[in-house]
Amino acid sequence: MKKIERILAIIVLLLENEIVSTAQLAQRFEVTKRTIFRDIETIELAGFPIVSHPGRHGGFSLVDSFKLRTYTYSGEEKQDILNALNVQEGLFGISDQQNTIKEKITLIQEKANQKGQFKRQFSFESPTMHRPEIEIETKRKINDINLALKKNKKLIIDYVDNKGDHTQRTIHPYELMLMNGSWYIYSYCEDREAFRYFKVTRIRHLMIQKITFEPVEYSNKRLVETNEEIIQLRFKKEDLGKLYDYYTEDEIEVRADSVDVRIYANQQKTILPYLLMFGNGVKVIAPEVLKEQHRSEISRLNETY
Repeated sequence: MKKIERILAIIVLLLENEIVSTAQLAQRFEVTKRTIFRDIETIELAGFPIVSHPGRHGGFSLVDSFKLRTYTYSGEEKQDILNALNVQEGLFGISDQQNTIKEKITLIQEKANQKGQFKRQFSFESPTMHRPEIEIETKRKINDINLALKKNKKLIIDYVDNKGDHTQRTIHPYELMLMNGSWYIYSYCEDREAFRYFKVTRIRHLMIQKITFEPVEYSNKRLVETNEEIIQLRFKKEDLGKLYDYYTEDEIEVRADSVDVRIYANQQKTILPYLLMFGNGVKVIAPEVLKEQHRSEISRLNETY
């Protein structure tokens, strides 16, 4: 553990406990008592009002009035922070900075839970739709993207779009987002001179540049088509459980031998691939245009073999 991390951890222990002995601190951080005395001196020089207690049960403590001003998190709030860090770990993987933060919060929690055991209320076996191998690869890319995001660094990416075209782009990363089970990076693309969504799995290589960019005001609201209308779909009864992954109770009507879904939505490009996921388990009732598109797509699939 680095000196600054040890000093911060000592401050946390002083905030949480009445008196902490030199021996306890030395044993906990695996350093000599002499090192602990130097750390305490550093903390005092930083303006923390430390009180020294002599004797067999002596040690160090902070002035109570200072602790009242500084100690502001409740037990539930600290648990919420730990939960948020666990979520981040599940989504992005582990970073050194995150481990340090978790250690500090855990130290704060120990007095409330003497055993030092904390409920892990969130668990991620596979937080996205990717296979485990793709998940590992994606997290590596995300860590690099996060470094660029923090320092406003430009990225050069080798990208394959949904038509299979391979391009190299210079982008200014603005926001990393999880949408529909996949990660996207919302960025300004120098080549297109516009903001674009780039799917992280389609980024085959990326390089962080030394060059920084000056962030500008932006909006990540996706363009909504104006030709919205009622879409009515009929699914097999046994697919009801799957449908609750996509639709609300108000949009679902359970019939005797089928399930009808009615949504007020635009004709998104993703609707046909979504329908094909259900094979022969879905039928388009309306609109007629979508019904014809679905029928045409099925005919095209039949030509594959």
